[in-house]
Amino acid sequence: MTRMKVYLLAVLSVGMLVSAGTGRLYAATDDGVYRLGEVVVTGEESEVEAVGTTHRVTTEEIEQRGARTLNEAINLLPGVNVRTGGDGTPRIDIRGFRTRHVKLLLNGTPYNGTYDGQFDPTLIPVENIAEIVVTTGGSSVLYGSGGNAGVINIITKKGKRGAHGSANVELAEGDAQLLRATGSYGADKYDVFVSGSLYEQDYFELSDHFSPTDLEDGGERENSDRDRDNLFANIGFAPSDATLIGLTASYLKNEFGKPPVIVTDDFAPGLRYERQEDEEFNIQLALNHDFGGPLSFKSWAYFNNLNTLENRYEDDYETQGPGVGGTSRTDAQIQISGVNAQLRCDMERYGAATVGFMYENNDYEADGFSVNRTGSRTTYLDVADDFQLYAATAEYEASPLPKLGVVLGGGYHWQDREEKNEEDYTYLIGLHYDLFDGTRLKASHARKVRFPTLRDLYEPGRGNTELSAEETWNTEAGIEQDLPAATMVSVTGFYIDIEDFIQRPEGEEQVQNYEKYEFYGVEVTVENRYFERLFLRASYSYLHTQDKSSNTDRDQIQNNPEHKVVLEANYQLPWNMNVYGSVLWVTNFYTYDGDFNKKQLPDYLVCDMRISKKVADALDLYFGINNIFDEDYETSYAIPHAGRTMYGGVTWKF
Repeated sequence: MTRMKVYLLAVLSVGMLVSAGTGRLYAATDDGVYRLGEVVVTGEESEVEAVGTTHRVTTEEIEQRGARTLNEAINLLPGVNVRTGGDGTPRIDIRGFRTRHVKLLLNGTPYNGTYDGQFDPTLIPVENIAEIVVTTGGSSVLYGSGGNAGVINIITKKGKRGAHGSANVELAEGDAQLLRATGSYGADKYDVFVSGSLYEQDYFELSDHFSPTDLEDGGERENSDRDRDNLFANIGFAPSDATLIGLTASYLKNEFGKPPVIVTDDFAPGLRYERQEDEEFNIQLALNHDFGGPLSFKSWAYFNNLNTLENRYEDDYETQGPGVGGTSRTDAQIQISGVNAQLRCDMERYGAATVGFMYENNDYEADGFSVNRTGSRTTYLDVADDFQLYAATAEYEASPLPKLGVVLGGGYHWQDREEKNEEDYTYLIGLHYDLFDGTRLKASHARKVRFPTLRDLYEPGRGNTELSAEETWNTEAGIEQDLPAATMVSVTGFYIDIEDFIQRPEGEEQVQNYEKYEFYGVEVTVENRYFERLFLRASYSYLHTQDKSSNTDRDQIQNNPEHKVVLEANYQLPWNMNVYGSVLWVTNFYTYDGDFNKKQLPDYLVCDMRISKKVADALDLYFGINNIFDEDYETSYAIPHAGRTMYGGVTWKF
């Protein structure tokens, strides 16, 4: 029996044991959503969500889109740009900011890497996700420092009343196999949820329209295999009506290749032959307690350990070592641990105030070597660095008038590192007003701060210990309007002023603080539900980015599309069949070489579709095609995406 079959059998066995439980297990709530780890309550609309821009992606939408991982689930949201660069990992950019400026939370646990502040969204499968909440603009100060671009809050599933489970098998081109399973049980005081998935892909196929180069002849993309295993579990316990306790744990093992560039010129990053292995363990303990009056308390402690092995080879993906030119090996351990506590006072018609305190420790250890291109010099790596983050925050929400909501928040933040300690502050001011029935006006202004990462500070050759924190002023205003024929329109404009943006200049090694960046744009969304079985959504995003520093020769910031248009349609046919389709059009984005020469990348149009049918209320059969018209496109220069890809599968729910 193969390792994959053994692993899936174990997950199914645990799920069925959980599902076979008796009345000894009791669920505190029955909505199937694990909310104990939320930094900001999102179960029902709060004032802090109402004043900003909040996008929700539900389990149903994830299934309709055929998404398997986080990046696929949110790719179509306005203001979000998912691109794949030279490291082979999809990056989630929001309103011109990079992935490192996005705060990623899994049930309240920070998931950004300690070393570089980024994260790999392909490592987060969707089978355990109940809801994804993406907040841009003026997000709550209770999230702490970072999140200058926004916050992605992943809320997982929990056991609902009774026994539930599922098993899924999916096959796709590229010899790809996906196996998933879940099991849950809940009653009055306890709930349990477990899930697991296995994903293997030998390669992905390039478009038939791809023009071969000296480095890539087309067909099967070189070094594009991936092997990912995930396990997840949470347990909820309600010892009394006033107290909820939750334990969440997850495990990940991942190995993948990083496809090299297809050309080498002044605009392309250097040719590299790389592979990576990851192993991650995460655990969180959460506590909510209601004191029976206006006061309530919630707290959680978390620990995240990630081991990453990065190998760079000669072009045979086997040869490396001291003296072998251009090769390297880095074995790193990344740990994030912390506690977060909040005390909330709900004064009903006088509003609600929350005060919070956060502590987080970030550790990074690595050893290895790197060899220069000629093989004449080998540099050995042996580093151990850390820093600590502290935050004290307070936020007040109120509705002083029946149609008016107000939010005021502030926070003070510290980064404690070896060379120096840095302190800074954040704030949020926002309001919304329901001008008429079906008409909401909203506006917010926020100051955010992001401290430099361990990579920014200490990476040999690249790091700069004199870096200052990035400061961001984010202003936005919008209107949400209900129209006839069950139509909703949302229009939001934003302006972002950034100082001390941390980035490495083109053609140089060491990162620096850029004096001033400026981003502004508009996001428009239209949704229609006039027909009972048909849902339509269209969105348009406009983004202008500019480097206004005095010491630069560029204008726009590279890899930021100026225009993004999305069309989505979902139709439920009477005979238990569902049809989904989407269109994504992206235009006007650029890249630079080391001399600040600018090259525009080709526009692209990508269409996807998925058909599913329920059989006997237990089986869900589905078939889908990604990139229907076999578009040959790039989201970063010289890194092509997959061409037309067909997939199909079956899900059994029990």
